[in-house]
Amino acid sequence: MKISVIGLGYIGLPTACLFVNAGHEVSGVDIDKRKITAIQKGLVPFEENDLQKLLATAIQTKRFNVGTNVSSSDVYIIAVPTPEENHKADLRYVFAALKSVIDVMRGGELIVIESTVYPGACRDEITPFLVNTGKQFLLAHCPERAIPGSTLYEMVHNDRIIGADTKEAQDKTKELYESFVRGNLFLTDTTTAETCKVMENTYRDVNIALANEFAKIAQELKINIWEAIELANKHPRVHIHSPGPGVGGHCIPVDPWFFVGISKQAKLIRTARDINDGMPLYVFNRLKKLIRKHSIKKPIVGILGLSYKKNVGDIRESPTISMIKLMKKNHMQFFVHDVYVTDDFEGKKDIDDVLSLSNIILIMTDHDIYNSIDFGKFKNILFIYDTRQCIKKKIKHIPLYALGDNSSYENSTCH
Repeated sequence: MKISVIGLGYIGLPTACLFVNAGHEVSGVDIDKRKITAIQKGLVPFEENDLQKLLATAIQTKRFNVGTNVSSSDVYIIAVPTPEENHKADLRYVFAALKSVIDVMRGGELIVIESTVYPGACRDEITPFLVNTGKQFLLAHCPERAIPGSTLYEMVHNDRIIGADTKEAQDKTKELYESFVRGNLFLTDTTTAETCKVMENTYRDVNIALANEFAKIAQELKINIWEAIELANKHPRVHIHSPGPGVGGHCIPVDPWFFVGISKQAKLIRTARDINDGMPLYVFNRLKKLIRKHSIKKPIVGILGLSYKKNVGDIRESPTISMIKLMKKNHMQFFVHDVYVTDDFEGKKDIDDVLSLSNIILIMTDHDIYNSIDFGKFKNILFIYDTRQCIKKKIKHIPLYALGDNSSYENSTCH
């Protein structure tokens, strides 16, 4: 089967390579010429475990070609960004991709929207647009459920939802994804599939917001929130997520707004978004209080972690970016380190430079390497503020503060 994958980002490129590996002929399309050039050279333009090897294998098969133009195919998979704008899904890239598909369609082909869209988008906007072209088509929505760092494994092994409004489209899409997906494939209509995807990320966002609110309450109660959550989660029907300095990534901080944009009932969802979006400012204000507590006249903050989650280099919607903006606005000196982020960044330095030049350490991402640092040998560090419970032991001579706790882990019995 000949497949065109439009959008070769964090989802599109792995998807394209997996289809090639499953025996299909695949054309990868992206408007970013630099990205196309890199892929043609066999280079993955972002970090993702095992994708470099899979791309090399795909290229060797001679069944994978990439370019900036869409070619006529049996299936068109659209995996382009859908950013949030004014609490709504911005579908401009989806419709740009659809227009390029219409130009080369013969009629009757399958179009699969993998991009996350608001519930009702296929029914209310995409289907009418395609109908107005006068061409026959099959349409499905098949949202991904993958996490950076484990994208390939999860694309293959996770269960998947296929949404289509005709049995023919459901059956053809199921047959397509069965070529590489080992998880279960569940069939439903497009609007239910769209809703499920947004619900999944909203569930996580609301749970994180609850944990963040618990952390603020724990600050007032002068208890260790990490210990409290660990003990509460021993209840067989309780699973509280971890608090943190904010929520990052392309999905969780974006998708819940799609509910807010279409429904007046999304009151809890909006509150959760406001709580999580406000966490960088909460952390920053707490940092300023700690600076005053230690009477530090010229604070120099060493920020550990640029990416939004541990052990990956993805900085999309990262709370650290918001933190840096706050520091710059308040004229605070800072350095930043992240071993997984290869791009240049203001204040970015090697770990030894950050540790030796800073008198305050702010841990924003819980990369494994940070837990192995011997902070005690840096006499210039006056305190550490760990927002991720990355450091699980006391450090001699250096006060260690946790998110939501004045005294860090000193009162904890769980670590």
